[in-house]
Amino acid sequence: MDREGFKSNFGSILALAGSAVGLGNIWRFPYMLSEYGGGAFLLVYVLCIIIVTFPIMLSEFIVGRRGNRGAFSAIYHIEPRGPWKFYGSLAVFIPFATLCYYCVIGGWTLYYLFQSCLFQFSSSSSPEAIDSMFEHFITQPVTPVVFHGLFLLATAIIIRWGVRNGIEKCSKVMMPLLFFIMLLIAARSMTLPGASEGVSYIFNPDFSKITPQVFLAAMGQAFYSLSVGMGIMITYASYLDQKSNLPRIASYTIFSDFLFAVIAGCAIIPVLFAFGMSTGQGTGLVFKTLPLIFSQLPFGSLIAAVFFFAVLLAAITSSMSLFEVPVSWLVEHKHMPRNKSCLYVFLAALVIGAVCSLSFGPLGQITISNKIIFEIFDYTIGNYLMPFAGFVVVLFVGWKMHASDICEEIFKTSIPALDHRCRFWFMVLVFAIKYISPAAVLAVFLSGIL
Repeated sequence: MDREGFKSNFGSILALAGSAVGLGNIWRFPYMLSEYGGGAFLLVYVLCIIIVTFPIMLSEFIVGRRGNRGAFSAIYHIEPRGPWKFYGSLAVFIPFATLCYYCVIGGWTLYYLFQSCLFQFSSSSSPEAIDSMFEHFITQPVTPVVFHGLFLLATAIIIRWGVRNGIEKCSKVMMPLLFFIMLLIAARSMTLPGASEGVSYIFNPDFSKITPQVFLAAMGQAFYSLSVGMGIMITYASYLDQKSNLPRIASYTIFSDFLFAVIAGCAIIPVLFAFGMSTGQGTGLVFKTLPLIFSQLPFGSLIAAVFFFAVLLAAITSSMSLFEVPVSWLVEHKHMPRNKSCLYVFLAALVIGAVCSLSFGPLGQITISNKIIFEIFDYTIGNYLMPFAGFVVVLFVGWKMHASDICEEIFKTSIPALDHRCRFWFMVLVFAIKYISPAAVLAVFLSGIL
């Protein structure tokens, strides 16, 4: 099947890194660092992404490129028999459902960028006004929906341009710019008086704080941060050239995501220590605590504008990958033009996302287990659907695919043709895919249930 693909390895690496790097790196990773012991969590996190996440991501790469299809039919194309066909529907539903509520947060970011350009986070702004701004904004019936729609529209326009002219070209611009901006913010943060305590907290592990809970939290962060179990890596891998080195691309993707997470931690945690403030939790860290700090810094509105522009770039690079999966399904299986496919996905996500946004305000009385609609989406997808989908992929690659097919996809040669060194590492990798990764994913899945 003749399909559009990435033009270069560099562009594909940036696109894959952009999918992984997102809002979770900026607000969730610093919070996890603070909650689970700083350097102790960072050390365990490194072990998790090497031992657990790398085999899972490589498994999705293998399925995507070998199947030469999007997430919906890649596994079915490799193995049309058996119970595997159901995975396709799940792999399209997860990124689409995530897109609906993820773009709500993207809209918040766009709104805060707009507010920072209006000098709302300057020294003349009262702390009370800044602190109450977030709650006042998200509970409104119109403004959050409008900004959600604008963010979603920007994503749709990029995807409309296609894989090469849209995803790849934008990633080549956005990702280097994003890293540069966050490096500048991190450098400023770490040079504030008292910030050295925050830097020490990040990089000096206290081994007494390493517990089973820290391992589980680090594993969950690695799993969700790298977009595994969402069908995204399978779809993007189907756009890779057949000569692309899958282990190398997976390594670059994981390293880029890890590096950005550390930079984000260095940009946020030291400044919190410098001002003696709590890290907060979740979105409150980015949309409540940090704006309050920006207002106390010289040129605070300018720093806030630069920061929220970086957050916006991170959000868009991830929303592009979420948007591309359902569009790929419509193009490949419903034979729709890309224009029409983007329009349908945009309209559906706009309506469902609006409902998620309104659950903070007019629809807040609709709850299940004390969770509003937005929280139901986030909790169900993150704790149940994503781990289950990742579990299915590693089971398929580890137990259904032949080792010779895995070897051919990774090394482009047969197992007997491998030298002793490559054969050893191949056997280690197969063992990790068959045993270690499924056990780790199952642990994350059960942690969401228990």
